[in-house]
Amino acid sequence: MNRFTKEQAPDCASCRFKTVCFYDKLGPEAQKAWNRMKTGRKFSDDETIYNEAQHPQGVYIVCKGRAKVFCTDSRGQQMITWIRHPGETFGHIALFAESDYFSNTRAMGDTILSFMDSKTLEQFLDEHPKTYRLFLQKVASELHGMQMKLKDTAYKPARSKVAKALINAISYKTRNTDKPAIYGLKRTEIAEITGLALETVVRTLAELEKRGIIKRETKSIKILDYPTLSRVADPNIKK
Repeated sequence: MNRFTKEQAPDCASCRFKTVCFYDKLGPEAQKAWNRMKTGRKFSDDETIYNEAQHPQGVYIVCKGRAKVFCTDSRGQQMITWIRHPGETFGHIALFAESDYFSNTRAMGDTILSFMDSKTLEQFLDEHPKTYRLFLQKVASELHGMQMKLKDTAYKPARSKVAKALINAISYKTRNTDKPAIYGLKRTEIAEITGLALETVVRTLAELEKRGIIKRETKSIKILDYPTLSRVADPNIKK
């Protein structure tokens, strides 16, 4: 963790992702303290952030890029449990549970992380006790999200799982545009997110493209018909 430095820590006040980060919910004094106390570091594509069974050292926030949280079985097969986007926190569950990490985490593309070690975080929380509630809300929200993911895995058809994975991976900068896009998400990673066979993912993507819902390009997937993709992801959405 000594590779994280204050010099590499991004300025939260000027970050374009701060509105989707828990930093934005802090009070003015807590924001100043967080910005002052955290450290930062750049990661290259697929670089290890931490490994399963390591003891947690603190909490991380994605400032740029993405972080892939996944588990690997004895045969080397991966299952992605989360993809952390800019503004999102990770590593806190194992830290608060006082247990070793139960997953691995790698950078997806060039990534910048902010980090606060456990001792500094404890000091920060003691000085700004209202922040405890924010972390409690975050843990509860993620528990609810995992419950919904398990429900989707059990009951939703393959095309709905793929569509949901695409929607969740939409680039932040294209999220509110007419043609949202997904960058850097491989077909194998969609399979790992959804628990589907790679062949099923390939077939489903081809079906969505044939229907004019998406368009696959060399380095991206463009969403041409977001409303229809949303209905595919959740057939219970009212038309």
